[in-house]
Amino acid sequence: MMTPHNICFFIFPGVASYDVAGPVQALRATGLDRYNVVLGSVTGGLVESDCPGVAFGSVPTASVIDPIDTLIIPGGNAAPEAANDPVLVQWVGQLARRASRVACVCTGAFFAAEAGLLTGRRAATHWRFCDELEHRFRNIKVERDPIWIRDGGIWTSAGISAGVDLTLALIEEDLGIEVALQAARELVVFFKRPGGQSQFSTLLSGQIADAKGPLQDLLAWIADNLQADLRAEILADRVGMSLRTFARNCVAHTGMPPAKLVETLRVEAAREAIEKSDTPFESIAVRYGFGDEQRMRRAFVRQVRATPNDIRTRFGR
Repeated sequence: MMTPHNICFFIFPGVASYDVAGPVQALRATGLDRYNVVLGSVTGGLVESDCPGVAFGSVPTASVIDPIDTLIIPGGNAAPEAANDPVLVQWVGQLARRASRVACVCTGAFFAAEAGLLTGRRAATHWRFCDELEHRFRNIKVERDPIWIRDGGIWTSAGISAGVDLTLALIEEDLGIEVALQAARELVVFFKRPGGQSQFSTLLSGQIADAKGPLQDLLAWIADNLQADLRAEILADRVGMSLRTFARNCVAHTGMPPAKLVETLRVEAAREAIEKSDTPFESIAVRYGFGDEQRMRRAFVRQVRATPNDIRTRFGR
């Protein structure tokens, strides 16, 4: 019988509830005897999350015993500011020194950065906070697109559901791909997304549509009309903006200029069709607005660093 892996979550007031619950649920989906999970906070007791009325029970970090196989640092909108607290950062550093590996979910990367864990490393975070992370920590190479990144013993991920993708990758490293696939099926999520894949996935549509500003309805319309003419000037006219104003709003609300946004959504929709069907590539290219197979292939190489054939060979049903 294998020895369970010991996982310690470091939580703090205002922690994103899903950054904790999602990974914990993924770990539990492997079976009850494979992971021991403890939630630690500076003082212990109930810790309020970012969702009103939702709190997590925790033990004092001083009482967390060794070994710590993995330290997981969740994030949330409160994390960048909370990472200025020297007491929180000190505890992150102490726990990290005792851990075999460290994984940061979303803006949990700010704690790791303040503790010096990301110095000289590549790191990912939620796209809304990439600029801030890059500005505050000049000695970190912030990667804006990937869902998750591993650099040595430090793992970092994008926001929201990307924490589950990161956890599935950790499970695969610990227990093998079959157990990770089993956990993904239990959670009814796709075990399909390598870390290098763009975090702007239709499976992560909440991260794009999380912009509840003037583009919210347009983004939904684009997703339903990928075969249409989606040049920036046409989209700008659709929302009654000048081309310059539209481009500025697009970057502000999605993190991408219009052309990249459209291409990303087309690639992700086409990727799902490629994985789930045997439809010829040429037909998929036309259906999702690429025009022809070669244009689709070039878009895939730009966006996911793989060809449609690579995707189907690796992930197709």
